[in-house]
Amino acid sequence: MIFDFDTLPTEIFFEIFDYLTVYDLFYSWINLNTRINHIVRLYPIRLDFQRISRSKFDFICRYLKPTQVISICFSEEIMPNQVELFQNSFPYFHHKFLSLKQIQYINTSTILSHLPICLSSLSIKTYLKIENTNRLISQVLYRQAEHLTSLHVDGSYALRSITTRFPKLTHLTIDFCSITEFHQIIDLIQSSLVYLKLYLVNNDHKKILNLQSMVHSLRYLSLSFSEEIIMSFESVVQSIEQLTNLKCFTIEATGTLDLMNGFLWESYIKRSGLQKLNFKFLLANFLTCDEDKHSLLETFRSKFWLEDKRWYVACEKGNLKASRPIIYSLPYFQPSLIFYPSNHFLCLSKPNLQVFRLHRMSNLILTFLKTVQLPIQRFENVYTLTLFTPMLPSMELLQSIVNLQQVQQLDISLLKNPANDDLQVLIHSMTNLKCIKMQYDPSFIPPEHIDSYIFVQKDREIFVLSANIIERFCYLFVHIKCLEITVQSKEIMIRLLNHLTNLEFVKIYCYLDRLTTVKPHWLKNNIPRLETVHFTYRVTSTCIILSIGGTKIMDESSMPEDPNDVPAKSGCYKLRSRCIIQ
Repeated sequence: MIFDFDTLPTEIFFEIFDYLTVYDLFYSWINLNTRINHIVRLYPIRLDFQRISRSKFDFICRYLKPTQVISICFSEEIMPNQVELFQNSFPYFHHKFLSLKQIQYINTSTILSHLPICLSSLSIKTYLKIENTNRLISQVLYRQAEHLTSLHVDGSYALRSITTRFPKLTHLTIDFCSITEFHQIIDLIQSSLVYLKLYLVNNDHKKILNLQSMVHSLRYLSLSFSEEIIMSFESVVQSIEQLTNLKCFTIEATGTLDLMNGFLWESYIKRSGLQKLNFKFLLANFLTCDEDKHSLLETFRSKFWLEDKRWYVACEKGNLKASRPIIYSLPYFQPSLIFYPSNHFLCLSKPNLQVFRLHRMSNLILTFLKTVQLPIQRFENVYTLTLFTPMLPSMELLQSIVNLQQVQQLDISLLKNPANDDLQVLIHSMTNLKCIKMQYDPSFIPPEHIDSYIFVQKDREIFVLSANIIERFCYLFVHIKCLEITVQSKEIMIRLLNHLTNLEFVKIYCYLDRLTTVKPHWLKNNIPRLETVHFTYRVTSTCIILSIGGTKIMDESSMPEDPNDVPAKSGCYKLRSRCIIQ
């Protein structure tokens, strides 16, 4: 019996697509045949451009059908001018993206000037602002005010010039705001908020929030206070006790000792009906605390915390007498960066608490010297491993501490002269490793399966790629796609970019020459391949960020906008005549 793949229901295809990136989805499935093309066009797309290469970005834009996109995340940290390029690909953006519900801007220099009215969620964190970015933000917020249900801005500046209400807004996040500014914003937008998240700074010396306008609506509240605002238990409760329907409260604050009192919080929770409390408290620096970590946690070891709620708390306090304790709830505030064993053996409200060890962390830093007590259970979910040790630990020791096969980034930049053979064994044991951060060692032979490197300074001397080593460097690293490095001069930078023809992203610091004079024509004149490929760049006084895409198509005007206009090719092989990937 011959199985006909095309007869599978659409739902099965959707299940498969859920495991693929948008690029992999288009590259693997477009133009197999007419039915699969149709199914791909029905699948809701979430575009995430945070760490995308220029070639993949161009490919996605070429094959994308606007009506299938439900969310977009822009980010220009890796690929400069991303928003502008996207708008050039879709000049009538607000008319075409009729299913779009959410847009995020993360470190972009600008935003799209016109958005579809169907958009309900907007997040703006534009730290790379250009001259007219703030004006664009004000215009967009004014146009979208009637439609937004969720808004996230990186500061109160974005709402200062707004003179309109947000009648449907239920979720609001402001990353930088004073209490006075917040009160002015709330009076202006007149929204019945369900979710509110604020980072509050001490511009007005106020500590009490007036949340009277959302007494009955607010259910989720998250407050972070800058360190100079010293909070007490009483001042916190005065801000939230009027919220009769509050179910979840999250707070980060520097405060007095009573803020760390579990008995006081237990009493408040019982009378208020609060269903979840997440907190992280730092003791104020003008206070002295002679209590050890166990005594600070004693008020969180009652039956209410450990049995009724099963809410657990951790405490960190350095060995120095002047060290201030930090106390926080688990797993919400469990640190994503762990120093082992420095802060691994934290004091917990419940001994041998497994939730602490099982929670996913982004960065594990090993800090031991010669000997170390092995963990009861090794760290299984580590994304970045940093070795802050005098020498490269043995493979047996590392494997007993961390699951090396899960590590995607390895930072060995602090190691001094690791043995090349031992380092090669370590790298090859990391099957998911994608990026290495290290000092440059001329004897190091880069593995071909690792295509991303960050080279940092060696001790107090800055490693500079100079004329006497560039030829060997380019020979060894000819296969890499991502590189961050310091070069001696513009001349060395030109030689580097001309030799490493597989580069897709590069961040170059120049030791002798300033780069602010670098312009597109200069790049094309000195790096011939940039004449034939798409690229974007951003320069500062010290570095250039360059994102290199695929080969330019000679006659792009003749290419159809909709991939459905291309005759499908039956079977399991695809026609790639329109692919812009190198």
